[in-house]
Amino acid sequence: MLLILSLACSYDMESWQSPLAKGFTGTPDPVAGEAIFLEEQWEDDSIYALTCAKCHNASEADTLYQDEGELNRPGHTVYNAGLRGSWKNNEKWNMAESDTLGAFGGQICVDVYFPGDSQMTAEQAAHLEAYLKTRTDADPGDDPRAQPLGTDYATWHNQSEFLASIKGKLGEELGSVTDGEVLAEEYCGSCHRTAEGGELEFFGISVLTPEQFAQRIRRVYIDGVKAPNSRMPRIPDDRLSDEDLKLILAYLTAGR
Repeated sequence: MLLILSLACSYDMESWQSPLAKGFTGTPDPVAGEAIFLEEQWEDDSIYALTCAKCHNASEADTLYQDEGELNRPGHTVYNAGLRGSWKNNEKWNMAESDTLGAFGGQICVDVYFPGDSQMTAEQAAHLEAYLKTRTDADPGDDPRAQPLGTDYATWHNQSEFLASIKGKLGEELGSVTDGEVLAEEYCGSCHRTAEGGELEFFGISVLTPEQFAQRIRRVYIDGVKAPNSRMPRIPDDRLSDEDLKLILAYLTAGR
């Protein structure tokens, strides 16, 4: 931790630029970067369209575990994330070599959660980094948002027990459907609301089992094999507890 803080405190924010962004020779624009963060879908006009902001908030008021406002997105905040020493999937970067968010946003989020032929351009990375610099403190102190994230943070700690506890159960057998609806609004609303102020909409709500829903929401290994998922980012257990996940499953399977 002390090593990370010492590096962060001496880090030159003015020279912060990823290898991807270095390919852009113009002037990075934080306003354009904010628009990319909030609106860019990388040419995806499907019902699965994502933006950075669908999964990540960027407010100074965010904690690592709770977003500011009514929605709690599946991804951790990006505020001060540029100062982390490691990333999910055990990706690492070296501040002295200036490898940072533009590269990892392009390599992880865009490649994994956007259409197969999506590519973040050098210009997009440069603008996005310019915006993210405005979301980063020069000296983060002991802010946990700037600390490395665990590589297994999205996997159930007691996955077999959790699956056994929901097996064959639907709706109210899992808990309060009303409480689950409130939690679904909070944790699923950034992606699954059909329009501003509209209803929540979930693919497969009439046919998926509670176990299948759970495996879409939380990354899990079954018999040593990672359960398949489409493009839905999983919600780690430090942002959504197993107890609250059961209530969401109660709401998703109510009325069966």
